Amino acid sequence: MSYEHGGIFAAQDDSAPEGQALATLANIKDFTDGRDRAIELWLESYDHFHTHAALAAAASVGGNISLAIGSDRNNDISLSAAFMATGTSKYWDQGRQLDRDAREHFTALVTATVDRGCWTHLMSHLGFDVLLDRQAREEFRDSIKDTPPPFTVENCQATFGSVWLSRRDMYLRGIANTFMAMDRRFRSHDAFAIGNRLVIDRAFGIDSSWWVSDNRRDTLHDVERIFRELDGKGPIPMSYGISHRRGEPVPPEEVEGIVGKVVQARQDRVFPMLVRNEYFRVRVFQNGNLHLWFERKDLLKQVNELLLEYYKPVEGDVGQGPTYERGPAYHATPAKNFGEFFSSDAVAAAVMDRAEIAAGHRVLEPSAGAGTLAKAARAAGASVQCVEIQPGLAHELRVLHGFRDTIEADFLQLDPARVGLFDRIVMNPPFDRGRDCDHVRHAFQFLKPGGVLVAVMSARAEHCTDARHKPLHDLIDQCGDRPRWAWRDLPEKSFAHAGTNVNTVTLYLRRPR
Repeated sequence: MSYEHGGIFAAQDDSAPEGQALATLANIKDFTDGRDRAIELWLESYDHFHTHAALAAAASVGGNISLAIGSDRNNDISLSAAFMATGTSKYWDQGRQLDRDAREHFTALVTATVDRGCWTHLMSHLGFDVLLDRQAREEFRDSIKDTPPPFTVENCQATFGSVWLSRRDMYLRGIANTFMAMDRRFRSHDAFAIGNRLVIDRAFGIDSSWWVSDNRRDTLHDVERIFRELDGKGPIPMSYGISHRRGEPVPPEEVEGIVGKVVQARQDRVFPMLVRNEYFRVRVFQNGNLHLWFERKDLLKQVNELLLEYYKPVEGDVGQGPTYERGPAYHATPAKNFGEFFSSDAVAAAVMDRAEIAAGHRVLEPSAGAGTLAKAARAAGASVQCVEIQPGLAHELRVLHGFRDTIEADFLQLDPARVGLFDRIVMNPPFDRGRDCDHVRHAFQFLKPGGVLVAVMSARAEHCTDARHKPLHDLIDQCGDRPRWAWRDLPEKSFAHAGTNVNTVTLYLRRPR
């Protein structure tokens, strides 16, 4: 397998049919035939065991037979017990009591165990396991945890064919998720770039060589995996440093990786200690924090280009992090293309859940667009006032969607004296260059005392501290809500339908009485 230019996930040539792509890596039919034969042999052994009890009694059921299945001791014990059971027994499966014949129960257990092993082996054989990020690995493990799908040719082609065709997106998502896992602020990817240094807080317990969680270890491993792939090198074995007690050496095969070097530094107990390899310098502190610097600026540049490809940011935002218009005043011009990224029904449902709109409420949707939020509010029994700057959309809101009092205007130029105050405001303003902050701050003036505003915003609004965002954070503080409670993440890719993967949040503000 070639890892050049990011390996199989980074490849962009999707011209080959999925079956052809997989055939170059494995003969799936051989795997599935072997799976069927393995189950068949297990059942023959079961029948032989119970037909010839005297001979079977001499067999090492808990030894060779269980070890032929795998290394999961609890699973081996269950299989061994089922192997020796006879008659009809009551068994438990995911909290449900089942009446099963003993042979039927053993068949189900051994089939699931063999299928699980086959899926894991094929994932490894294809090289996908070492290229998946932590989230993807967890999703795969969860999918085969209880009752895995039957390991058939059709299921293999469907599963791995799908993986093959979506490998580029999975590869890019893995990069985004890796940096996001290191620090929540990376959800925003302001200017869609990673700087020269990252900090992993509380990676270890104070004065301890034990990882606080597997997630922190796996995240650091994933960062190195990404850089090795971009450098045209294969991945290194996962370092399980969490199992190394103080005084025990890190296995030699793990020292090559930055995770193993960090674990060794914790065990040496000389703080702060600087460890390094060709990609990183990591300063290891006694309090458990890790500070990581990137040694290869060329690879860091590639990472930032891949993040840009994944997030597909709104035009006008790219590279604008340090050059937003300064000061508390609003932008004087509308967003490029009017920031036209309409809410989906799922986004509208998330907004309604926080806004708690009731019958009789007076509701405002500024920058109403296609009226998705307005329609959801009307369905809850509210009286809705729409504002929309684009004449065509304003006309559709009046004529097609029934919001006859829609005001055609730039919302930032609208005065509360013209329309009055509202019980609720629901909004999805333009994101680019901090305009969402402008719109939220202006909309807050239209709230009645005790009224609630729920806005869809770019994730960077939660973390940015420049002069465009600071007034918004000051407003949140004035409302008395705990800042962290005010923000809630929307699902990943909530605006993929509109052509962007930028992370988004909802902001909840209640005007003091």
